[in-house]
Amino acid sequence: MTKKLIIAIVAGIVFPLYAIAGQPSAQITHGPYLQNLSEDEVTVVWATDKPCKSWVEFSKKEAGKSFYSQPPRKAYASQDGLYCVDTLHRVTVKGLEKNTTYFYRVLSQEVKELRAYRPVMGSVVSTDIWKKPLTFTTLDNHRETLSMVMVNDIHGNNELQKKLLGMAPPQDFDMVLFCGDMCSHINRQNDIFTSFLNTSIELFATQKPFVYARGNHETRGAYARNFSRYFAGPNGKFYYAFTYGPVRFIVLDCGEDKPDTDVEYSGLIDFDSYMLEQKDWLSREIDNPEFKNASYRVVISHMPFTKGGWYGSERLREQLLPLLEQAQIDLMLSGHEHAFGFTDKGNAASFPIIVNSNNSVLTLFASNHSLKVQVKQEDGKILLEKEFQKQ
Repeated sequence: MTKKLIIAIVAGIVFPLYAIAGQPSAQITHGPYLQNLSEDEVTVVWATDKPCKSWVEFSKKEAGKSFYSQPPRKAYASQDGLYCVDTLHRVTVKGLEKNTTYFYRVLSQEVKELRAYRPVMGSVVSTDIWKKPLTFTTLDNHRETLSMVMVNDIHGNNELQKKLLGMAPPQDFDMVLFCGDMCSHINRQNDIFTSFLNTSIELFATQKPFVYARGNHETRGAYARNFSRYFAGPNGKFYYAFTYGPVRFIVLDCGEDKPDTDVEYSGLIDFDSYMLEQKDWLSREIDNPEFKNASYRVVISHMPFTKGGWYGSERLREQLLPLLEQAQIDLMLSGHEHAFGFTDKGNAASFPIIVNSNNSVLTLFASNHSLKVQVKQEDGKILLEKEFQKQ
């Protein structure tokens, strides 16, 4: 065998192995994006193409200091004493300081074989901390102002999402709200990302979280039962409450728009019982001192509590409206109808209801003394501009 042939054979074996060893064995396919931001914690979510153990490294962003000015802190995805091994990763970072900016990066290590003893581990893949460091800033619930942008019902139309958020860039607002039906249905994980989430990550969601109110279309499809792993609130539910500045928000889960017995659902839903569960939670929330002491109380529901709607809207009015009527709600924000609507207080409810269209963007500015709302259509036409004074 000639020397050249030996070299060629060795190169053919060694160089491919070197190339494989030099590349991460798993890849981050989607994300990261932020959820459930508060004064002292945030949840970071991302996906990989292979099962991985995952964690977040983070450090406080301070003038003149880098990510590595001190050893970064770490938070892991774990449950019941075991590090999670999955392709979807949710890491809750706790023990943060309010109104503080942090650097962060996400890391995933492939678990090639999850043996009982000596599992086979792959290499680590991570987001960049040098050229494009990611950051988030914790909330301050005692701040005196809040700005928010809201879109809804795009049903996977990413170009429309880009256009609407281009009219009110998320970077210019404290908070982003998706008020349901951003997807048309969810048959697989990819439907969530391609419908709107990849675009949100591209535009803002790696560094600014969004609030999600589930729509009726997001209850449909083979993968819909996994939806809460991606967007559920701080209590793991699609109904929850939180305070941001002068506003206490109540996010409700509207359920489906037709009766549970409708042939379309094939006997696979039980929103009548679920609404009673939500009613019980709401009765406790309106007695919460944080709710009672807020300057403003805003309810978010994909389906509005207006009169003359389908069964789903009437169920909301029957089960939840009496509690809201007791609670001195200042405003309700909704979508669902694919058309703009405004119902002033004293008509459908004791509080005003704004229904944002699928082709308009809603902005809200709050202080301790007023709520200012504007609804602008994609062609620039202003559909509503109204100020709600503190009662």
